[in-house]
Amino acid sequence: MNWQTVFNPFSKFSEKKLLLVGLLFFIINSLVSYFTKVQIDSIFHFTPNENLTIKTAFMYVTFSTVTAIVFLFLLALIFNKKTRFIDIANTILLSQAPNFIVMLTIKFIKIDTLAPSLKINNDTANHQILNSFDMVSLIIFILILLVIAVYGFVLLYNGFKTATNFKKWQHITLFVILLFAFILIHQVYIKYLDL
Repeated sequence: MNWQTVFNPFSKFSEKKLLLVGLLFFIINSLVSYFTKVQIDSIFHFTPNENLTIKTAFMYVTFSTVTAIVFLFLLALIFNKKTRFIDIANTILLSQAPNFIVMLTIKFIKIDTLAPSLKINNDTANHQILNSFDMVSLIIFILILLVIAVYGFVLLYNGFKTATNFKKWQHITLFVILLFAFILIHQVYIKYLDL
């Protein structure tokens, strides 16, 4: 296996193999979402939710994945009318594959209780002493999250580039801006849905 396989599997494997691997990770992410009680609000965005059922975990993952596929497919058609739907679906599915690691990290580092314990209240004389173990755990969590986020975005970019064959810097800039806008808008409006 070489770096091309890791960072751009879209040019190495058939769309059927990519789809099977993507669907496998879709199921894994949904099950891990339920197990860790971390819902996927949008691609690359997670929120702890203790009330998450297996049904709602699958619904959040499905809704986030399907809306991202539709959004990117419509965007891809602007760049290249011959873009295939399967290529965009594979791009989203594979870019989301490492999400289960993020959710497991959130669960086992207990980031929801760790972050508040690191806050220092400047209004009181009783400053909390930062626990070195908590600080190391937070740094490890941030590094893992950063590596996985970058890897997911690299997969997303390479898959989209392979599917659309876009090369102009204007297209790349538009892609990045619209993608981040989509992620932000999606994580806001998903909260208003009754899933």
